[in-house]
Amino acid sequence: MHLLLSLFLILISFPVLSHQNTLTSDQKEVRWSSNTVPIKIINNSTTSIFSNSLILDSIAEWNSYSSFLIQPVSSSNNQISFSNDFSIYGSAVVGVTEVSYGTNGLINNAKIILNEQNYNFTISPTVPIGSNSIYLKDVVTHELGHFVGLTHSEVLNSSMFYSSFPGQSSLASDDKAGIRNKYDTGFGKIFGYVKGGNHIGVLGTHVQAISRKTGEAIGGISDESGYFEIGGLDLNDTYYLYTSPLKNLNALPGFLASAQTEFCPAAYVGSFFSDCGRDNDGLPTAINLSFLNTEVDVGEVSINCTMRSQEDYNYQKIQTNFTELPIFNYADELRWEKSYVGFFRKSQLSTLTWTASDDFSIDLTGIASPTTKRIKIRLVSQVLGNAIKYEMIVNKGTSPISGSPFKVSTNPENTLKLDLLASNTLSASGNVYHLKIKAKKLDTSDAAYSIPDVLRFGSDQNLPYLIVVSLEDLSSGQLFDSGSNLSDNASCLDAPFTYAVQNSKASTIEDAQGVANAAPATCGTIDPPSGPGGPGNFMMLMSFGFLLSLFISRFSKRGKNFLS
Repeated sequence: MHLLLSLFLILISFPVLSHQNTLTSDQKEVRWSSNTVPIKIINNSTTSIFSNSLILDSIAEWNSYSSFLIQPVSSSNNQISFSNDFSIYGSAVVGVTEVSYGTNGLINNAKIILNEQNYNFTISPTVPIGSNSIYLKDVVTHELGHFVGLTHSEVLNSSMFYSSFPGQSSLASDDKAGIRNKYDTGFGKIFGYVKGGNHIGVLGTHVQAISRKTGEAIGGISDESGYFEIGGLDLNDTYYLYTSPLKNLNALPGFLASAQTEFCPAAYVGSFFSDCGRDNDGLPTAINLSFLNTEVDVGEVSINCTMRSQEDYNYQKIQTNFTELPIFNYADELRWEKSYVGFFRKSQLSTLTWTASDDFSIDLTGIASPTTKRIKIRLVSQVLGNAIKYEMIVNKGTSPISGSPFKVSTNPENTLKLDLLASNTLSASGNVYHLKIKAKKLDTSDAAYSIPDVLRFGSDQNLPYLIVVSLEDLSSGQLFDSGSNLSDNASCLDAPFTYAVQNSKASTIEDAQGVANAAPATCGTIDPPSGPGGPGNFMMLMSFGFLLSLFISRFSKRGKNFLS
């Protein structure tokens, strides 16, 4: 497993980390002034198999999802190149992105440098985890994210996740939202405050907005007041918020070094945002974004000391036999979508046998014009860190629907897709569905190809999953929206031991080493020093790189490999 760790400290205090946005020490957004930026691809590789087409594919990935365009040219100060001398960065570093920008945050130039002194860049996406072979497109796609002004993410399938994993060459929803939030308008935004007892804001909570349409997550991190903001979101979609502690402060900007998690009588764990009064019914709050409702303030979101699930469900989980639970009845609720939280305990799981099933029913009797509609049943778990393979049996009445049982599938990059999706066209009558969900622990190899840095990011004890049931129009393919009546957690805040935390700040090079010892910052960009020569002074930039390379060398001795 190759850990991605950048070489440069961010000596700043962020007001909020939305997606992977990089800011200057004066809290200016780091970005290009133009939405079209040239880059020169230099084929100076002497040992690796060079593939100009793979680099162009990585550029095309970023160009496909926003108005921002990276334009390959024959001459530019912005470059991608290989180096046979990475001594200044350390042998553990696979690649770096050097970004020079002014005090206003506007980028002057950027260079991506790939370490072929210590690594073999290949054109094959299937390389053994733990080897010194690196798929070129995985690395370049990640570094191009730094090139456009993004830093690292803790969303597990994001290309900007700090640790390498198969499939990193394809942008996830988190990456797409990140660049859109930086360079585009016309997308949605969800914001609010994460708070604990006594309405105290919580620094360093990872907030993920999980899409009903895709099951993928878009992330943000709360600042010292608890404020979070997640922008660049697709409209005409519903999102469910999942909050959890950050897993690896070493891979995030230094201001998060002060983040704490000792807020609860027991361990602080992840949970879904739900309305007050409904925190024990296992029904996360649906947040709808549309062209008429592009921004949603969710108010106060509680740190939860326990995972919230339905009381009847919790009772069934301790019985010998699980009695089927109704989770959606259209006639009673008159809604088009419904979400529900289930879980498997770590003690239930083995790599050899399936668990007993969680059994649910969905009754769509009475829905108007049923034959014009399709039901979609999505099981979401991978973005939550569950190293589990699931099997979902879906029956309509007593007969299995097409594709049942639904199981883990394999992506083109030979990675495992753990989330499941069932789909079925409604009939004129008899639209009652029965779900059986079983789980099995992944073996070590499958887990490594499913969850990057699985030992750190794999969920522990209770491993939650989210069931999202939604209805779609057959002719248009559009999902119906139920609308949402938001109620925040201001009157039902959990985490009684929450206390105010100030973020870490470092304002000088001397301070930087202290911050590094507490929590090494990680970002693919360089904060311009204020010494002689002004912002972007080359000698100061290199001295920063050397400072961090000394720190990284400690990890090298433990067999870790790093990227910026």
